Amino acid sequence: MSRIKQVANQLLKWEDWINHQRYFHALRSTLTLLFPFVLIGAFINIFNQAIFQRNGFLNHIYYLSHWLPGFKTMTLYTTLLSLTVNGLIAVVAAFTAANFAVRSLRRDNLLAGLTAALSFCLLNFNYAAFTKNNQTDSAQFLMGNLGSQGIFLALLVGLVTGWLFNHLAFKPHTHQLVETRRHLLSRAKDNWLPMGVSLGGFSVLSYGIGLISKNGLNGLFYSVFRLPFANPGSVLLMIISVTFLSNFFWLIGIIGPIDFSGNSSVSTVQNLEYALQHGSAWGAPNPITLHTVFDSFANVGGPGMTLALVIAILWRSHNQDFRTVAKASWLPSLFNFNQPLLVGLPIMFSPILAVPFLLAPLASLLITWTALKLQLMPPVVYPVGRTMPGFLMGWLGTGGDWRALAVSLVNLAVATVIYLPFVLLENRVVEGGATDAA
Repeated sequence: MSRIKQVANQLLKWEDWINHQRYFHALRSTLTLLFPFVLIGAFINIFNQAIFQRNGFLNHIYYLSHWLPGFKTMTLYTTLLSLTVNGLIAVVAAFTAANFAVRSLRRDNLLAGLTAALSFCLLNFNYAAFTKNNQTDSAQFLMGNLGSQGIFLALLVGLVTGWLFNHLAFKPHTHQLVETRRHLLSRAKDNWLPMGVSLGGFSVLSYGIGLISKNGLNGLFYSVFRLPFANPGSVLLMIISVTFLSNFFWLIGIIGPIDFSGNSSVSTVQNLEYALQHGSAWGAPNPITLHTVFDSFANVGGPGMTLALVIAILWRSHNQDFRTVAKASWLPSLFNFNQPLLVGLPIMFSPILAVPFLLAPLASLLITWTALKLQLMPPVVYPVGRTMPGFLMGWLGTGGDWRALAVSLVNLAVATVIYLPFVLLENRVVEGGATDAA
């Protein structure tokens, strides 16, 4: 018991240490400020992917595409809205990270933020669009890197730009309630060096990377991040390693380096063919795969089994900030969009919440593996959509087998139990803050 208490106290110390580090504090403040935009983007995705797509979960239930007037128009509109709001979130992240990074040293936070946003865009300039051999690429920027997939790199660009302003600006910034033309010009004069170094440095880096990677630095990162997921096979240790690594990537802002839907993999196709031929999922040739074990049972609410975190917070948390985020995020989490929780609490870069975020999926994975090995339920063989509520994936993916639903509910309950002590530990952070304030 004393050992558990020591670990808890150590986690609290790490949390406190991170909160007092200038750049970590800027990073976490950035994530919290992004929360309303990410939340709006998540709700847009629910409308777009769950309702106004033909393979959407709610469309499958209510057949909206067959009777709802303007269904195609709403599909186009919500798709464009998603591409706009979610597609530029990383640019906002770069701006905000630099803005927060320079405030404590009284540097020009507005110029720092604008410089970081421009630097991040330069880093994702599409040089392939201007090559003679280009036949298809026409966009001037690598748009796929400017959304949530680019958050990790955006935060890095923002913090580096903030560091440059902190060390290269000629003098501290003095805010004025009403800006004069002379003061605005003096701001440019005092900050031309960090602006030039940041814009020039990232543009040169972008050009160099563009010579070897048509998808830019972010694309180069993700090609490396995908390597461990190439062929996990059916060995339990490999599946555990891939699960742990995938969730760790999400913790540091590397969103979705690999798609775990698994519906097009060879093993999943073989399982589906078997079920269609025999009329049952029992006896499928590949009962243990990343899709049948992890994706269908250990991803409830998104990576990290975060629907369990929402339940734990609403059940026992005294942290009003946590409760606010959880109440706003429960619906997106139900449809497996957990980005609002990642940035709102935040889970990302949190020593306390990182532990259950990594452990809960592993526990669910082991429970599912055991159930399949003991043949307590059939494996998932039928394809399910990404927006299917996580606790229903196993049930519908096995053709409606109640035992698969029972395993999913057990996984959710165990994950909630795993999250609960850490939610209670966050209560101590709140109580400690209240004591310090008094």
